[in-house]
Amino acid sequence: MTWRERLGSAVSPPAEVGRLDTGLRFTDILFGFVIRELFIRLQNWGSLPWFVRWQLIAGTALVLGSWIGFRRSLNRSTYEVKFFNLPFFRFVLDQGMVLLYFRVATRAPNDAHAHFDADSLSQATIGTVLLIFVLYLLWDLGAIWMASVKRDRKPKYRKIDPTTNQATDEPVPRDWWGLGITFGYAASFGVLMLVTYHRHLKAYGADKRLLIAALLLIA
Repeated sequence: MTWRERLGSAVSPPAEVGRLDTGLRFTDILFGFVIRELFIRLQNWGSLPWFVRWQLIAGTALVLGSWIGFRRSLNRSTYEVKFFNLPFFRFVLDQGMVLLYFRVATRAPNDAHAHFDADSLSQATIGTVLLIFVLYLLWDLGAIWMASVKRDRKPKYRKIDPTTNQATDEPVPRDWWGLGITFGYAASFGVLMLVTYHRHLKAYGADKRLLIAALLLIA
């Protein structure tokens, strides 16, 4: 193998269908840590103010919905993660999202008698969720990029037959519709963040904004 071939295989390694799905299992473990933090705080439900309850509802909808969506996503790559292929960069985005989920889950103190600041809780939660949706956009763009990459005039990342777990000759469809939905929700949280940061919020204001955030995430 020449040095050019070695460099090419390092920069753009050949596509290989994953066998053990290690990336999925690793991400599942991290999701478990986040869900644990939410459940610890939900135990104090009866003694929490309503703006904290809405924050926990929003966090739970975000984390559980994302975990279910991640496992069921048709755009989740089943190709082997390698340095430095496109599945690797999407895997890094996955882990970045989970870290932000953890940030949302731990915003509310786990002590029912702790002091809660409505302004900072709503601002931090909505700002973090907006950042998560920006990562969602990059993740969806990564899926479209993977569908566009070709090698020897053929799709590099081809559609996987779920029954045999083998690559077919069909190209992966580009999910522009999914990208549009993600962009719409990112824009919605962008507007919500602008409203949140440009007004001095009282407890009832935080209630309303966290309620809107929760409903958007549930939707």
